[in-house]
Amino acid sequence: MTSEENTLETAVAALHAAQEAVHTARRGLTAAIVNVYRAGEPVARIAERTGMSVIEIRNLLSATHTSRPG
Repeated sequence: MTSEENTLETAVAALHAAQEAVHTARRGLTAAIVNVYRAGEPVARIAERTGMSVIEIRNLLSATHTSRPG
C-alpha cells in the first residue's frame, strides 16, 4: 500500500469518526432541549441559547413528540 492510499484510508476513517461524533452531539443536544423545555424554558429562550431558530426548536420538539407535563 502506498502512502497516498494510506492517507486516503486514514481520511475516510477520520470522516466516519467525525460523523459519529456529530450524531452523538445532536442526540445530546436534542435531549438537553427536551429537558429544558419540559422544565418550563420557553421555546424562544431555548432558541436564543442554542443559536437555533424558534421554528427549528419547535420542529425538534414536534419530531420528538415532546409536550410539557400538565
